[in-house]
Amino acid sequence: MRPFGRFVLKPLWFYLLAPLFRKAFKVRTLGVEVLKRPGPLIVAPNHRSYIDPPLMNAVSPEPLVFLAKKELFEGRLKNWLFRNMNAIPVDRSRADLEALNEALERLKEGCKVCIFPEGRRAPENGFLRGKPGVGYLAVKSGVPVVPVYIHNSTKILSSDNKKFRIPDEEVWVVFGKPLEFKGLPDNARGYKEVADRVMEEIKALARRLEEAKAGGGT
Repeated sequence: MRPFGRFVLKPLWFYLLAPLFRKAFKVRTLGVEVLKRPGPLIVAPNHRSYIDPPLMNAVSPEPLVFLAKKELFEGRLKNWLFRNMNAIPVDRSRADLEALNEALERLKEGCKVCIFPEGRRAPENGFLRGKPGVGYLAVKSGVPVVPVYIHNSTKILSSDNKKFRIPDEEVWVVFGKPLEFKGLPDNARGYKEVADRVMEEIKALARRLEEAKAGGGT
């Protein structure tokens, strides 16, 4: 991280704000221990709410590197702030190889990189088809991908209501087992195969959570 992020934002967030965030917004996790695994990981959650990036950092034991839309970085102050928050700007209007290659460099440095495989926010209770970006990172780096299902984050902040709300239900962040993608072709077909598999695993995590809740297991 950059110095301001490392010595100011990181301790402020992880020691003060993140615990308050989790408590205030009724955040619970399953399988988050996977992020304690040493070395780089590609962390791939579904995406339905503006609150998803801080939610992911609120449950992670260490700062994640995020790929975020470039519009968030417009202006010198916002660019400085988001860069210090470990974010990489992505131009969503095209295949932004510059951003993806910067993420690859961060993986080589041992970081855990968070990329939303759908590429943008999905409908409140739905999913979108996975984009090839997550596959590009997985195939090029050989780093495992951790699928993540975020449930009820739209109860905090949604596209229709941009005011923060205390959810009436618990917000869940469910982590799957790391997926290995070795031996896949380094081309569009290989990237798509990764993206499709990751989205399948995220949907499977959603079903498991619903089954566990129905059976009183959470």
